[in-house]
Amino acid sequence: MKSSAVRKFTYITVAVITVAFLILSMYEVFIYRDTINTSYKNIYIQNKNSFKVIQKEEKDLLLSLAVFIAEDKKLKEFLKNQDRERAFNLVREKWNLLRNRFNLNEIHIIDKHGISFVNFIDYGSGDFGEKDVYSISSFRKDINRTLHTGKPVSTLFVCRYFVGYRAIYPIKLNGELIGAVSVGKSIEDTLSLIRKYLGKNSFALLYKDYLEECMKPDILKEFSSKRILDQFVVVGNKNGISIEYLKHQIKMKKDFFSYSADRKDFLLSVFPIKDFKNITVGYMVFQDDVTYLVKGLSINLFNLFAVYIFLLVGIVLAIGIMNRSLEKRISEIEEITEKLAGKDFSVLEKYQQDKSAKTDDITKLKNNIIKMGRDLHKYIIEINKQMLKLSEETYTDPLLGILNRRALMRVGNTEFEKARMRKIPLSVMVLDLDNFKQINDSFGHDAGDKVLKDFVDTVRGIISTRDLFFRIGGEEFLLILPGADIKIAHEIAEKIRKEVEKRTVTVQDSNIRYTVSIGIAQMTEEDQNIYTVISRADDMLYRAKRAGRNRVES
Repeated sequence: MKSSAVRKFTYITVAVITVAFLILSMYEVFIYRDTINTSYKNIYIQNKNSFKVIQKEEKDLLLSLAVFIAEDKKLKEFLKNQDRERAFNLVREKWNLLRNRFNLNEIHIIDKHGISFVNFIDYGSGDFGEKDVYSISSFRKDINRTLHTGKPVSTLFVCRYFVGYRAIYPIKLNGELIGAVSVGKSIEDTLSLIRKYLGKNSFALLYKDYLEECMKPDILKEFSSKRILDQFVVVGNKNGISIEYLKHQIKMKKDFFSYSADRKDFLLSVFPIKDFKNITVGYMVFQDDVTYLVKGLSINLFNLFAVYIFLLVGIVLAIGIMNRSLEKRISEIEEITEKLAGKDFSVLEKYQQDKSAKTDDITKLKNNIIKMGRDLHKYIIEINKQMLKLSEETYTDPLLGILNRRALMRVGNTEFEKARMRKIPLSVMVLDLDNFKQINDSFGHDAGDKVLKDFVDTVRGIISTRDLFFRIGGEEFLLILPGADIKIAHEIAEKIRKEVEKRTVTVQDSNIRYTVSIGIAQMTEEDQNIYTVISRADDMLYRAKRAGRNRVES
């Protein structure tokens, strides 16, 4: 065999292995980026849920305090008799008792005509109490609503003195509305709660123009001192983050994004802050140190590349040693390695290991490659089985064999975005078996499982293969119908309802009949994600339940 042929064989083999290395490297980079993005999204969702809980806790606390003050019999008497002096002393006692304990910034009593009766304010640089007579109707629309409707209000509100959450509760005497109480906390207390309970830094960006419309000039000047950055007033510590970078990401409507500073990596989660009139007055920003995540994955990627390079170098050296061997034996090895590189393991049936006592290095190498190929083939088969089993267990309901709630969280918004990009309709159907608890109670859970399986088989026989079928609760199911508008979805739902109505499930000597209620909603331009569509469909389901069950509402 001529040396040029050996060199050609060597060059081709090295080229094939190098290309395979590059493809694997690009794939690993893609996996790395996808893992980072998925992790960031999970952190964002956790922050979003935590922020909702904290806001709710703040509002519930303030509402409880407002009820506590509003139900004071003496206060009602003083307010009814317009006795400001005694009311002032009474509220001052409550102010001294509650302010530091609950970090309050306001207790404000207003009579039924919208006139300030007693007011205690802590605006950050001190506190004061007042019993001056003045109308608040021009700047406290939240209080106006309570005085007009007689119902409590809990909201974020920007007043003359501070930005924060407030609860307004009506004061009634013998069923007659005689005034209202407003209890408030600064938004800075929310930042403290986030730091205390979540252990992470956060800050708020408030629109300067909006604050100028609402707050007193001298209070705003003191509030925003050394914290004005372009169009925003910053509340809290932003840890040196560039305001231009933040503005750009907010303008791009990014829910979360990362940045690096001082050899650390951070994830910023951004949530709009809306006031009483549902106007966005600014943004709450959560800051997570994700250095551990980025560095950990980077180290794993580096180590993987090192292993790839090591394998590549080892293979090239082995080929260099074989360049003086016989053409036939090299051709055999070339065929084996090329087939294995192409994941064609059928070549292992063609060549057998040489088990003779006298074998040289090339024969041993061929034997090792064959053995390695067989082990790799077995390993890949086993890994594929494990991956398939893991995927099925993770995203499939074990009883019914359809997708579960976790699968909905993973693919729901993907279908939503695909429909939006393709400009095709998308409808969501929420289905709930009627009086299913009675079936379980009367016939047992085994009978209930049999009914569920019968229902799933019935629906599968009606929907198309591109429709996604989920079990999201005990007897509650969900269908995502890409390409179906509300009319088509309603026709499918009616077909399911009628077919289910005909079904009979036999358990021992009993025949069980059951029905289903269905709510439908179609994606609109205002929807930001699949969950708003699901929420509307869920509302339709409740309407169907209230209307007598065994119905379709859209």
